[in-house]
Amino acid sequence: MNRKALYFGLAYSATVIAFKLFILLGGYSLSTFGYFYSSITSVLLIIPFYYLAIKSVRDKDYGGIIGGKEAVRICLTIFAVSAVIVSVYNYFEFENSGKALAIDYYNSEQFMTFLKAQAKIKAEDYQKIIAEQIKASEVSGFKATTGKLFSFMLIGAISAFITSAIMKKSAK
Repeated sequence: MNRKALYFGLAYSATVIAFKLFILLGGYSLSTFGYFYSSITSVLLIIPFYYLAIKSVRDKDYGGIIGGKEAVRICLTIFAVSAVIVSVYNYFEFENSGKALAIDYYNSEQFMTFLKAQAKIKAEDYQKIIAEQIKASEVSGFKATTGKLFSFMLIGAISAFITSAIMKKSAK
């Protein structure tokens, strides 16, 4: 395992955790950005770390030449390290505050506006729907973490291969 890849994986994990804590502790979890876009933003943040790690290893360790296999290995090391650390964080975040946030969201004006926009739903069914959604949101932390991990795996793995293909330089 390349130590630089490990360090970049740890740096990415620390960045994502700091970003998520800012959203959570700043009270932005139920804002439009916090609720809809913060998860995808944290996943896409891995791409610059891939780029910087490959560039660093390629230019400093290999004299400007790196093969595709080594570039993929670096990216997948970053991905594996960050997947474990960020998943552990997601589990603890959900267990400590995720359930309360779900209850707050389903009782918010934002969700009520969403319900009112649905033409097929009658006004007398709103409270029943809210109660059902709150009950459905009482999943385990493991299940919630698995859901976030799936999107991270999909985007993280694909972007690892794409970044590796773009960043590799072979001897001519």
